[in-house]
Amino acid sequence: MSLAPTLGLRHRRGVGGVGGVGDVGGVGDVAINGKTWNEAEHDLVVGDYFVMLDKVMTGRALDPATHQRALRFVTNRSGGAITFLQGEISAILTLVGLPTLKDHPPRWDFGDVLVDAIDRHLTAKPAALKDLAQPPALLGRAAAPVLAEGAPAQAVPVRPSERTRALIARFDPADRDGDARILSRIGVAAALAYEQTRLTARGRPDLADQVRLALPPDDEGCDLVSFSRTGAPRRIAVKTTTGGAATPFRLNQGEEALSREQPEAFQVYRLYDVAREARVFRVRGARGAV
Repeated sequence: MSLAPTLGLRHRRGVGGVGGVGDVGGVGDVAINGKTWNEAEHDLVVGDYFVMLDKVMTGRALDPATHQRALRFVTNRSGGAITFLQGEISAILTLVGLPTLKDHPPRWDFGDVLVDAIDRHLTAKPAALKDLAQPPALLGRAAAPVLAEGAPAQAVPVRPSERTRALIARFDPADRDGDARILSRIGVAAALAYEQTRLTARGRPDLADQVRLALPPDDEGCDLVSFSRTGAPRRIAVKTTTGGAATPFRLNQGEEALSREQPEAFQVYRLYDVAREARVFRVRGARGAV
């Protein structure tokens, strides 16, 4: 089962008529410049976005103003048009479950030509995709990240286009994160510490001492065995990503079975942005969308 943000079915009107996400071309750029972006310009801005994102993820100094000036020079575009496009890049990376530049929140009026540019970049530089999904700095930490409470994902405001859905399927974040065993181990360790801290803070150090890793076959279908403040059992499946709260995930067969057999006890802990802010929210029960 794939748990993901509900994709709204509202359509937006843009250049060329009515369409969903990825159906219209460069709305922000058309409004500001009166002309659409060409392929080379898309590749320049996308490439620069990934350079900036790599600096952020590796803790190197980043001067956005310098990048902005360089892009204005090579594209002959206004700063506003470039900022619009960077927000559209953030939207696409959100859909494929990758980190984004927080100064450029998602803009959902992107076109398929921008989706193609991101596809070209990720295809040409598979190492960049791996380093964003499993940052070396995160994997090299001596201790698991400390988790903070995060908000559940909001629904994507419009439906993705067919081309966008093809990109999501090609770089499937649920499969990618699910296959990342090191990332999973980091997430489970972080969630274990989070549960112990939570119970201790709520006056139940006795229960905090009993939180443990799941032991198959008795605990099949979860990663952690924990408790509520009242002592009710919790069977927790931990799903970890370096992407945002909207990144989809899937339950495996054991988790699906446990969610049906013990719906009151089963919970998913969704860990996201673990290479930076490291946040978590809970999904209770067997069904529903994150």
